[in-house]
Amino acid sequence: MKHATASLAFSLDEQGVPYYQQLVTQIQHGIATGKLSVGDKLPSSRSLAESLGVSRSTTSRAYDQLISEGVLISEAKRGVFVSALPVSKPRSLSRPLMQNETATPALLAFDAGVDVSVFPNKEWAASMRRSWLKPDLAVLQGGYPTGYPPLKAALVEYLYRVRGLECVPEQIVITAGNRDSLSLLQHLFSKLSQAQHSALTWWLESPTYPPIRKVFEQFDQPRSLAIDDAGVSLTQAQAGTNVAIMTPNNQYPLGISMSPQRRLAWLQKLQQSDAGWWIVEDDYDNEFVYQGRNEVPFMQMAQLDETARERVFFVGSFSKVLFRGLRLGFIVAPISQVTGLRKSQQALGAAASLPIQPAVADFMLQGSFDRHINRMRRHYRFKRDHLLALLERYLSNWFEWRKPRSGMHVLIEFKSEYVPQSSTQALDHRMAKALREQDLKLSCLSSHYEQQGLVRQGFVLGFSGVDDAQMRRCVTLMHDWLKVHL
Repeated sequence: MKHATASLAFSLDEQGVPYYQQLVTQIQHGIATGKLSVGDKLPSSRSLAESLGVSRSTTSRAYDQLISEGVLISEAKRGVFVSALPVSKPRSLSRPLMQNETATPALLAFDAGVDVSVFPNKEWAASMRRSWLKPDLAVLQGGYPTGYPPLKAALVEYLYRVRGLECVPEQIVITAGNRDSLSLLQHLFSKLSQAQHSALTWWLESPTYPPIRKVFEQFDQPRSLAIDDAGVSLTQAQAGTNVAIMTPNNQYPLGISMSPQRRLAWLQKLQQSDAGWWIVEDDYDNEFVYQGRNEVPFMQMAQLDETARERVFFVGSFSKVLFRGLRLGFIVAPISQVTGLRKSQQALGAAASLPIQPAVADFMLQGSFDRHINRMRRHYRFKRDHLLALLERYLSNWFEWRKPRSGMHVLIEFKSEYVPQSSTQALDHRMAKALREQDLKLSCLSSHYEQQGLVRQGFVLGFSGVDDAQMRRCVTLMHDWLKVHL
């Protein structure tokens, strides 16, 4: 039987809905409206990903979901086709797609995410299979609210071996990623401050990751901690409870490691019980160090002396190491705060996926996790060096930068002669707005600060999640604009 090729035009937009889900909805709608017929052949996941400018895992995930639902069928060596299963029109679509609407490719962008194209699928599949041959009944019954015990035990060993951080499994709570971790901590500290009848003040680095600031602006107006060459600056505490969220080993986005002298100063502040300080140490990007760990002061704030240790929460994530869709993170709480953190989790509900945790535990225990990190460290170093070579060739007239020793992005800043002293709009914003019209999305350094004005201007260029061809295209678009306008 000869199959017709599907003629449906796919499009993706920045509406907050995951790309794979947008594809699922469009295929369902295409079938419901007759634009896709039974037997129509869909483009391969690879060619669809290339045409839309997304990773193949995005298109594969959409196809896999529809195949599992019986909407599509996959035939070996032939392709993916529309099955005979009827599909109703999705209620989320308020109007039919217009005939003159065409596919809009995803924006070009520098990406500091995980490069899933080199993920060890076979090793991961083996861990999935082993972990579910004889599944733990408590996992099936939704037990282990603070996390799967073997995963917590594997984390204890890993954190000590790689970070020098001593802890016990009881101190660990598995979360659904960084935002879930911060929500739990916000709830915990709110309860602590209420019990002490004191005000609660959150302190965030400036600059910092903008979504983190948005999380805390929902509850209160956070204060700012300035960053200098030694790391996070000390400041005068407000009355009551003060909680500082910081990335001391690889500050985002500046990439600064806190100096030993500054760490000692923070240690002394934590030892002053009347100061009311707590630290949430975000272990950001610390797996990926490219020039030798001995060059970076990797002593964790959470591994300070015993008095200070009881004032530090350590937060980490698997998503920057394995893959974004995993959505697993963890908190290492001071022993004195374990009970309170567990109560906060009970109040908010356990958001972390339990069924995937046995696979992650097996992946770590089999040594696959360490091997994967070592491979990715080399892989990302090559990507970093490729981006640096492009910057030197195309953008060195306008920007300056430092070769990052760690992390998944390069920070470039405008040379001082190009930054106007007074302007209604920052230069990086003006450039980003113009290039958006050419389908290039840039992350402005000035947007990472609490307030606009006399702040550093430039761009945060992620290199880990973008291929070489797209990286070159992004850089040349920037070069072409600068050559005309500056």
